[in-house]
Amino acid sequence: MRKIIFVTPPAHGHVNPTLPIMQELIQRGEQVICYNSPEFRPQIERTGAIFRAYPPIEMTTSAIAQLLTQGNLVQMTSLIFRTTEQLLPFILQELAREQPDLVIFDAIALWGRMAATELQLRAAASIGLFINDERQMGLRDLLFILGLALPALPGLFSARQRLTRQYGTSFPKTKALFPMRAGLNLVYTARELQPDTPMIDQTFRFVGPSINPPPDNQQLPFALPEALPVVYISLGTIHTTHTAFFRTCFAAFGDYPAQFILSAGAQTDLQELGPIPANFMVRHSVPQLAVLQHCDAFITHAGMNSVHEGLYYGVPLVLIPHQFEQLLNARCVVARGAGLLIDNQVKHQPISTPVLRQALDQLLSEPHYRVAAQNIQQSLRATGGYQQAADEIQAYIGMPAG
Repeated sequence: MRKIIFVTPPAHGHVNPTLPIMQELIQRGEQVICYNSPEFRPQIERTGAIFRAYPPIEMTTSAIAQLLTQGNLVQMTSLIFRTTEQLLPFILQELAREQPDLVIFDAIALWGRMAATELQLRAAASIGLFINDERQMGLRDLLFILGLALPALPGLFSARQRLTRQYGTSFPKTKALFPMRAGLNLVYTARELQPDTPMIDQTFRFVGPSINPPPDNQQLPFALPEALPVVYISLGTIHTTHTAFFRTCFAAFGDYPAQFILSAGAQTDLQELGPIPANFMVRHSVPQLAVLQHCDAFITHAGMNSVHEGLYYGVPLVLIPHQFEQLLNARCVVARGAGLLIDNQVKHQPISTPVLRQALDQLLSEPHYRVAAQNIQQSLRATGGYQQAADEIQAYIGMPAG
């Protein structure tokens, strides 16, 4: 039995892909320990992994949600630096005691990357995002990032100086800090979806979506009409309090000839949504993978997990990103013809009902979107998913050092 430690941030989109991998590794006889905030204890322990809690830190799901809702990835980097200052002494002490055979750090968990480097432990990276560089960005994108960066630069530089002063040799020397990389880099997409970038080398393994799908045609907790298209709407685990957008959906589609399923999120007060049209089913949450098996279209915030879950079932997407990383995700899908982009939310502009309705009309009436989504579906299903990830991890542990 070998000891594998996962170091992950308190963010559902980063934790969820690791859960099937942990469970698979445990079933193969490995010992798995995972560090995260206490709110993630239940889902981590359900895999069979040993859970270890971080001490209280500034990075929380609500803090991340607030920054990402604002679309400010630069402030997110500042938060990562400050969290690293808070967590690095703790993680160094933990890893020094545990002496694992492998540390798997998330692509934004700088504290895990630096601790593994400091202690000269074998490490791998869990990358739950597309790998983008400036080639995927236009001038307008770069100016947008620069505008956000300028006010945050003094804090960024100060935090980086403090880290390099105390742990100089452990701070990554790569030109692009994120996603952080290691000797093995697990990416949860298919190579065909990933834009070309010089950052990708022989250490990258594109294992596809790390999901453990339910059986095909799993029974849903509600009945669906047989004669109407089914459209699923969800803004994921972060953007779940956008009641104004949900009401826009009611206005746009209340008389639309389709059945709509709206996952409003646990934080949404359903009473605040007002009257719900007869062709809408609104729930705090639904079994998303099971629902997607029955869908003709998916209106999504373009989060990495949601994009891949939709395409895993060949469902074309209406993509409404709320922050810059999601915008890049959406562009990857649009470039391959499997979806339509509405970028109003990124620009902090309201979405009109005609724009929303026209996008769905186009997606449902033009078959090439469904064909493109099904082509991507074949690519995603040709990968090995969480089982391939476990194969790669075990092979990497077994390789000679150096």
